[in-house]
Amino acid sequence: MPTVLVVDDSEDNARLLEYDLNDDGFDVLIALSGDECITTAAARRPDLILLDMRMPGLSGLETLEKLKDFAETADIPVIIISASNSDDNIIKALDLGASDYVNKPVVYPILAARMRTALRVKQATLELEVVNQELRRLATTDPLTRLANRRHFFSLAHAEFAKAQRHKRPLSIIMMDVDEFKRINDTHGHAAGDRALDILADCCREAVRESDLVGRIGGEEFAICCPDADLNGATAIAERIRITCEKQTIRYAQLQFNFTVSLGVTTLNHRDECFEDMLNRADQLLYEAKSKGRNRAIAC
Repeated sequence: MPTVLVVDDSEDNARLLEYDLNDDGFDVLIALSGDECITTAAARRPDLILLDMRMPGLSGLETLEKLKDFAETADIPVIIISASNSDDNIIKALDLGASDYVNKPVVYPILAARMRTALRVKQATLELEVVNQELRRLATTDPLTRLANRRHFFSLAHAEFAKAQRHKRPLSIIMMDVDEFKRINDTHGHAAGDRALDILADCCREAVRESDLVGRIGGEEFAICCPDADLNGATAIAERIRITCEKQTIRYAQLQFNFTVSLGVTTLNHRDECFEDMLNRADQLLYEAKSKGRNRAIAC
């Protein structure tokens, strides 16, 4: 049941409108001033506000402006109710973010129709935001591991690289690869290999800090961008991941197997001109770790 906040300095007017709204199935809140409107709206988050234009203290337009300035109330649709039909007032109210403008004396069926329209628009906006959030998630997330995909990881990592250079702060990169992943796929099947990658992603989430960026950048390759981490700090993160993975036993269908990872760790230095310089160096260290027997992290 939608909740409507009626704002009018005349309690009699507010109560009369409340009766009609109750008959239409709305829950009604009443505020007798602009200040009370702002406080009530922030605390109760009504679905719609009916706001009188002329009130002592904060006027309707001033109240509307404050409502749209506060994050807690900015998305609540507001219908201005006024005895004035001045074009300037209507234009100002709509420019400030009002959903509609209704003249006094209020013809309730007309007001109710405009309320339904405002509520439909709000619902459509909420549904669109849900869809947009899902599209953003699909565009930035690897579907198997739920980590950042390659494009999103690089976008965030480039920003961290620029920030680290600008503020002269440490930044480290970890490159990681599942050892003998082709053998896992060939022996146990690709579904089992996917399960191993999913477990690896969980190991990463468990081992990294909240500020670290973890991405799957291709196949069985993963990268971790570690802001404000020097070489020792990033190496400690890499070792936590390596040890956690080493302890995992993957159970899939009737299968049971283990896997290990190799990692290369490096940190920002004065010769690095771009993020890719760091990434390439970490990648070389990763392959050095593989050549030296796998299941290890090499840092430089």
